Amino acid sequence: MALCRISIFVLIFGCLWQFACAQPDWNEQAFRSMPPAERYRFVHDYPYWKLPGGREQSALLLSMLKAATDENDRRAVLAIKYYICKISGGSDFEMPAGKTGAQLYLEIRSEAKKMGLEVEEMVAHHYIVNNNASSNKLTTEQQYVECQNTFERMRQIGFDKFKDYEVQAILFNLAWFMWELEDFENAFRYLTVAEQFVQPTEPGAYYLTQVLSYLQTYWKQKKDFAKSIEYTRKILDFHENFHFEYPDNLWWSRFWRGYANIEMASLLIEQGHIAESERYADEGYKLSKANEPVKNAVPYQAEFDALMVLIPVKLKLGKMGEAGELLQRAVFLKEKLEQINQLEYFKPLKLYRHFSTYQEMQGDASAALRYTHLAETLQDSLDRRNDARKLAQAQQRHEAEKFAQKLEMVENEKQLQQWLRNAALVILLLVVVIAFGNYHRLQYLRRQKEAELEAARKDLETLTLGFRQKSDLVENLRLENEKLSASGQHSEYLEQLTNATILTEGDWQNFRAVFEKVHPGFLANLKEQFPDLTPAEIRLMVLEKLGLGTAEMANMLGVNRNTINQTRRRLRLKTEGEQG
Repeated sequence: MALCRISIFVLIFGCLWQFACAQPDWNEQAFRSMPPAERYRFVHDYPYWKLPGGREQSALLLSMLKAATDENDRRAVLAIKYYICKISGGSDFEMPAGKTGAQLYLEIRSEAKKMGLEVEEMVAHHYIVNNNASSNKLTTEQQYVECQNTFERMRQIGFDKFKDYEVQAILFNLAWFMWELEDFENAFRYLTVAEQFVQPTEPGAYYLTQVLSYLQTYWKQKKDFAKSIEYTRKILDFHENFHFEYPDNLWWSRFWRGYANIEMASLLIEQGHIAESERYADEGYKLSKANEPVKNAVPYQAEFDALMVLIPVKLKLGKMGEAGELLQRAVFLKEKLEQINQLEYFKPLKLYRHFSTYQEMQGDASAALRYTHLAETLQDSLDRRNDARKLAQAQQRHEAEKFAQKLEMVENEKQLQQWLRNAALVILLLVVVIAFGNYHRLQYLRRQKEAELEAARKDLETLTLGFRQKSDLVENLRLENEKLSASGQHSEYLEQLTNATILTEGDWQNFRAVFEKVHPGFLANLKEQFPDLTPAEIRLMVLEKLGLGTAEMANMLGVNRNTINQTRRRLRLKTEGEQG
């Protein structure tokens, strides 16, 4: 069935665009006046496949392209270019500005990337990869990685968002490549998603049938005959119940009904339901039988494949007459296909086995042995070819997986380097922020300390000024008291005021606290340098530090000037002695 599938793939795809039909209405002015969203929808919903041929299709699409370009509707332009690429291929299809489909896909990808349209960019990229692969510009390993990356990127974006661009077609392309590489699990994964988007419509019939057919074969290989039969029934139900509008589609629908019946018979034989399989085998053969003459090899191949299922059913049911006639028909088809060089080398294998069984049942041991020998020779050759192919495909898959792992490691390394760069930038930023914050904090503390120091200086100046004013008052009182004494008068109260201490112990404590703010460490250094200083001597040094005179100090401390001078002399002796 593999050769049959490939032939169908080529022929049905070409046929879908050639169905004769009256051209649907097209109004360029109405198209120009549409809002962008409506115009975009119109481009995707238009039934291009109903147009009579390539000339009509290209004329319509070029008119659309010009109108959308004039209206500066860039997204509609991308959609129109996509349909030009998909439909082009015929000799009478005119491409815009003589460009190729490959060039248009490159334009779509570039423009979509600029516009931030992920879906259009991914669609164009997929078909660019396909074109490069078909022209051998990509290795199998590179295509393998691209295939996986495309599926993963579509999953991240959301498969639903690709509906306008035939998501089922893209997914089937990915699955087909994996299937050919015999990576059946990845192929199955892609086909399962594609199944959600296939459409039971005339233009959607191709991908619906292909996806269901590959899923049916997948489960058949897994020996899960129940699921394989389930998919076979889906194919059969669709082609039996769907009404195709165009004559060319009727042959393909008939072929698929024949194929599904034959597959159903084959699956029932696998389960031992020989009698039940006969009905499906007969119906499948009737639908697959080629009508003479035929235009291509596909009908002959389909009928031959149907016979390879029907003949063993007849043999197992003992219907030798029918089996004999069918075997002769198979020989005729074999010769026809050989004449046009369309018979796969190993196709006769089943035919030789069926002939061997038939001759054995007829009692002709010699003929049975001859066919057995032919079958065994072909089987040995087929086994060697299959072993070589499996080995080559296994090596290919291994190389592809190694290539994918290498790319992943490179990508992970890039991401790690990017992460390290980002981390370094974040750390640097944090350091800058912390440094900046610390700088401002220090500036704030500095300004705060400066403000506190300035306030302390002002307080000290205020206290010192107050002390001086009080000293002046005491001095005036002393002079007044001396005048009174000289005149023979005496005031005991005035005498007490004159001898009062301005700098009391409480005042000294407050004064000392303010002084230490303005001159931090001064008193501590004195005590450390001259531990024998008395409190009176310390006070004297503090007042001298403030620049007070002898009289002012005497008035403040409530002593006479001689006391101040004596204290100063003792202090000088101590300090000079310590220093000496």
